Amino acid sequence: MELRRRRELLGLTATEFAKRAGFSLTHVSQVELGNNNAGPRYLLAAAKILNCEIEEITDGSMPTSPRTGSAVSAGAA
Repeated sequence: MELRRRRELLGLTATEFAKRAGFSLTHVSQVELGNNNAGPRYLLAAAKILNCEIEEITDGSMPTSPRTGSAVSAGAA
């Protein structure tokens, strides 16, 4: 997955990324392996850490917010 490639390009270990993103190392590993869906909150955190747009680390689709059903973006507060 693109997430792992970009994380590694920045020189971040999975442990460092997990800590910065606020997720467990297990969750980060499972997302990177494709065993778990990232989810909107994860993708927002990842895009911020990786300094990119969500579309750049997904297949181009935007996840929807579970509360509103609207698309979320890395720039949203």
